[in-house]
Amino acid sequence: MAMELASGPPAAAPFGRTVPLRCARSTRRLEGCRVQTTSVVAVALAYQSRQRRLRARVERAQASPRDVSLVEDISGEEVEAEADEDLPTELDAMISELRDLEASRPRADAEAVADGEESDGTEAISIQEIDRSGQVAVLGVPNSGKSSLVNELVGTKVSIVSPKPQTTRQRILGLALLSPRPGMPPTTQAVFADTAGIMEMGQEVSEFGFRHKRKRLFRQNRLHKAMVKTAWKQTRASDAVFWVLDASKCYMYGDYMPPCPELDGVAIGAPVADPWWLHPELAEELAFLRKLRRLKLKVSVVLNKMDLLEERDIDTEEFTLQMRERLSEDLGTRQDGEEVLDNMWATSVLKDPASLAPIKRWLCENLPKQSPIYPLDNISDVPARVAASEITREKLFSVLREEVPYHLTVVNAVWQQEPDGTLLLGQRVVVMSEGQRKIVQAWSYGRLRRMRREIYQRR
Repeated sequence: MAMELASGPPAAAPFGRTVPLRCARSTRRLEGCRVQTTSVVAVALAYQSRQRRLRARVERAQASPRDVSLVEDISGEEVEAEADEDLPTELDAMISELRDLEASRPRADAEAVADGEESDGTEAISIQEIDRSGQVAVLGVPNSGKSSLVNELVGTKVSIVSPKPQTTRQRILGLALLSPRPGMPPTTQAVFADTAGIMEMGQEVSEFGFRHKRKRLFRQNRLHKAMVKTAWKQTRASDAVFWVLDASKCYMYGDYMPPCPELDGVAIGAPVADPWWLHPELAEELAFLRKLRRLKLKVSVVLNKMDLLEERDIDTEEFTLQMRERLSEDLGTRQDGEEVLDNMWATSVLKDPASLAPIKRWLCENLPKQSPIYPLDNISDVPARVAASEITREKLFSVLREEVPYHLTVVNAVWQQEPDGTLLLGQRVVVMSEGQRKIVQAWSYGRLRRMRREIYQRR
């Protein structure tokens, strides 16, 4: 039961749901107002309406000289006694009925609030407490840890991960409620856009004109070009851009060439652009850096996989300072004179989740001040059917090798919900060639059988 505090008839809504209210002095919709509060208003309005009806009835009876008996029946002390006796009784009955409905309402509903507490004993998160929200584009080259970063920031798995590069094929939104300090209530809704790895589309990887030929497990067809285009397009609608960079890869292959060709300490050629990134293994990072430099996008770098450097007893603090100086110099400045590099954080997503605390604090302080973009109880925009096919594809990535996992997709052929709640799911694995079909079928007699058991447990 809910009402709008404005002109127009009252709008009914299921009891216990969050309903919008409209203030009489403003047309701004206030989300998060609970039905329990609205029900009290409705009871008060009903009580006042009943009083007005009785008062009008008495006035009409007194003004009518023909209905003297009616005046004697409903006027004077008898009317006052009836009003004083019946109205409180009716009000108490309405309040008692509302309390009975509140007590019988399911406590497991995420939107339900009873006495200011949730079913698990924690306080409910009100929409008025979320004063910041925004989208964050998470970009990077394949196998740099983008999906793992999004899963850790959201607090649950919303994107599939595997040791193989280019596992993510489509943009996936992960919704997280962040607090500036541990133990504090959330104040920010961050929408993380997990994108596909931005691959090197060209063949030139060096300033010296040679081509580095390395085996690729997937061809650069229209699918991968569309994936890269979609990843870059995400930056247009984002309030912040994160570049996830593999720290171990930079340490091993960075500073490959001198800034200028030398012979016995004497320069013998013209300076080389971006010499620090000229190793063939950093070709995709170099192309990504040059793209950012052309777009003049403010970017925050997440230096991931720092635990691999700590295992080798490398001074991570000194390396972080060197990387900050290198990125600040190579990314350059924008037209207004500000540096393209906004922030840089050294993290280890899988081994040290506490290293993400500075990122959460920065988002709580720098995202735009606005109301939440998505409902607070949502964690992703991925439908259940897509999630089911992605889980199966993740398992296929773990058991298949070489180019086969990159040349297949999973389609839901059967999706039937039984009356007892059981989901009948049938999936079809689509491959590109007859040889790949035989490989997948061969695996199905061995490890894929165990994979199906894992998927069944996952359900």
